[in-house]
Amino acid sequence: MDAQQRKQMIQTAFDTVAEGYDHPSLPFFRQTAQRMCKHLSPEPNARWLDVATGTGVMALEAARHLSAGSVVGVDLSDGMLRQARAKAQAQRLHNATFRQMDADDLDFPADHFDIVTCSFGLFFMEDMEGAMRRLARTVKPGGNIAISSFTETAFSPFAPAFLSLYEAFGKQAPPLSWKRLANVAVIEKIYRAAGITDLVFHHEPLGYALQSDQQWWNVVWNAGFRGLLNQLSESEREAFKAQHLHTVRALCRQGESWLDTGVIIAVGRKGSASTR
Repeated sequence: MDAQQRKQMIQTAFDTVAEGYDHPSLPFFRQTAQRMCKHLSPEPNARWLDVATGTGVMALEAARHLSAGSVVGVDLSDGMLRQARAKAQAQRLHNATFRQMDADDLDFPADHFDIVTCSFGLFFMEDMEGAMRRLARTVKPGGNIAISSFTETAFSPFAPAFLSLYEAFGKQAPPLSWKRLANVAVIEKIYRAAGITDLVFHHEPLGYALQSDQQWWNVVWNAGFRGLLNQLSESEREAFKAQHLHTVRALCRQGESWLDTGVIIAVGRKGSASTR
């Protein structure tokens, strides 16, 4: 699969889950956005770019902090962007705009934004160092660049059970994307390569106790795991769901009901000699 085919696959997957992406069983996106804003502590008049904005969770949280500033959210998925625009209108956040755009070809001037964020998005990009350099190009010297990723143990113990059963159904599960960025040493290397300094890591121990097996299925169905499920036929999917949720119920009965959604937030500052 070449880079363009991979982008198309990602775009299609997120178009598919767009309507359910803000489901209450996925609170970690909103929680991370709130924590990222707290760590960035933006000036009220800041210019903010949010890359891989999805349904605008990060961008709209930013907009609420920018009484005299503005935020632009960009994403590959038109389906996600429709959700973002609808939420901005419903919340009367007129300082947030959204554009369909490839992160590999950001159509913004150099040194333009005070803050650039990419929440749960960088790990989808094939060349993460190159992507970070492109993000850095758009931010002013002295401006902040922040990303977030899940930790190595995120979605345990339920994701490992999901993947094990998936392979038992004769399907090959690709490596989980976020694991490419679950190590602080990897994140630091990516930041340094882009000339970003003063790097600070914030470890957010997010998670919650599942109240039902359906709650976990809501996570599976409304986020990235849906792409794997779409590789199964309808009858296979029904059988998979029944078997997998049986395992989830067994784990919960054994006292393993905690869904780990731990997050790493990295915040750095662009130096005057950043890579362009």
